[in-house]
Amino acid sequence: MPRTRSFSRVLTALAVGLGALIPATAAAAPQPVFGACPEGAVQADRGAECATVGVPMDYTDPDGPRIEVTVSRIAAIGGRRGALFTNPGGPGADALDFWARRVDVMPSELTHYDRYAVQPRGLRWATPLRCGATAEGSSGERVSLGGGSRESMKKSCDADQPGYLDTITTENTARDLDAVRAALGLDRIGYLGTSYGTYLGAVYASLFPQRVERMVLDSNVNPDWVWTEEFAQQQMASKARLDDLFAWIADHRDDYHLGDTALQVYQTWVRLVAAQGGGWYANLTPPPASVADLPGTLPEPLAQIARDGFNSGMEQAGKVQNLLRALISGGASAQVPLLGATSVASYSRTFWPILAGAMADLVADPTNVGRLQAIAGAAGSDPTGRFVFSAITCNENTVHGRLELVGAAVGTIVSGGNAMDARADLVRSGLACGGWPAVATPVPLTGAGLRTKPLLLQSKHDALTAYAGGPAMARALGGTLITVEGGDHGAFGRHNTVVDDAVVEYLRTGTVAVVSAEQAPLR
Repeated sequence: MPRTRSFSRVLTALAVGLGALIPATAAAAPQPVFGACPEGAVQADRGAECATVGVPMDYTDPDGPRIEVTVSRIAAIGGRRGALFTNPGGPGADALDFWARRVDVMPSELTHYDRYAVQPRGLRWATPLRCGATAEGSSGERVSLGGGSRESMKKSCDADQPGYLDTITTENTARDLDAVRAALGLDRIGYLGTSYGTYLGAVYASLFPQRVERMVLDSNVNPDWVWTEEFAQQQMASKARLDDLFAWIADHRDDYHLGDTALQVYQTWVRLVAAQGGGWYANLTPPPASVADLPGTLPEPLAQIARDGFNSGMEQAGKVQNLLRALISGGASAQVPLLGATSVASYSRTFWPILAGAMADLVADPTNVGRLQAIAGAAGSDPTGRFVFSAITCNENTVHGRLELVGAAVGTIVSGGNAMDARADLVRSGLACGGWPAVATPVPLTGAGLRTKPLLLQSKHDALTAYAGGPAMARALGGTLITVEGGDHGAFGRHNTVVDDAVVEYLRTGTVAVVSAEQAPLR
């Protein structure tokens, strides 16, 4: 990074950091005025209000163009203990409704905090990325390309809003958080981050340690895997969690009649996915068998496209590329209800009884997909979520692609091998970002300047952020890790008394008395 750019960023950080200390008699910007939230942004009747805050589009050019981000607030009741900011993940997940949707599951002690949620830049209600034609939405938690390449999406974004796409980074999103903090006149803030929100929080803590009161990071991104390896590891973690899901359904055989063993449930699942047109996507190494037990045939034209491309020296590269993009994006989930629902259920046990019941419905009536579609829809997002996901993961990816792994993935496809293995190889190939080079250097993470060590929560079998992310983030920030049994993505706010009490005590005193906890009860 050029010295002039670094110097400019230092000046910008100092200006933002000192904003709350300017005397009231100075020409400071007025504090945001809270009122009604944008239509559809926040669940009604939960006490949330919203305001907009103007921030620089590019923090290296603080006097240049500005954008607006929206912030929601649920004011504290009773004795106020401080301010608690949040980010729910993604990247690309809407934030404004986070607290309002969780009023009934969060510990009541949190009502003593002003709870804020800042909508990340690029999303709706935060100067949204436009990027040409409307695209299909995605959950933002998994690798997502939609219908076209990220390279073409980048060109469209740059044409619609010149220069804006390159500013969609974790660092700038963290600087937006601090700009909102300063605009609100807050000296220090607490922070709760989940999934990608853990990485955003870690970046914020590294840039503005003097502004952090307490920090809770739940279901952690591995800072050594940003970003390609994070999503490659996600494939393996997801497969392991599916084995847990099939075993649980088998343990409840009298309720759902889908199989007496995990293997039998898996076989039922494969049959139902194939009947919906899922075909090759259902090729997973079954529990506890070997690759030899995989379904033996591939649906055409996928198998023939793969064989043609592999055997002819990639002469049909265009067709193969389209197939590979579909596999990277998990695009079949949108077309195959059971796949989409299973993907969501893999990261929250809350959905397991609902999914099992929906599968039982499907056995009785193959057209009965209503409950499956409802589960899959629980992870949906606005189309801008896909744009922001792509922008952040490609703009700041630090892991070089290995194009030779495309051939390995195609070989797995042709042989009918494990779909998760092929997807992991495709992610590592770097094909997802293609001609979209990284434009940002991620912020080095450190907790050295923090007054209180962060608290980290990590489930052992998390399907979205593999367990290794918890210890790795704890090492990077010098934090205290609580290891939670099971695999729920997001351990806090699940009626898990040990976890919830530990978080509440940490927020109140900065101390942590436990290092492990059982998984949340299944309610």
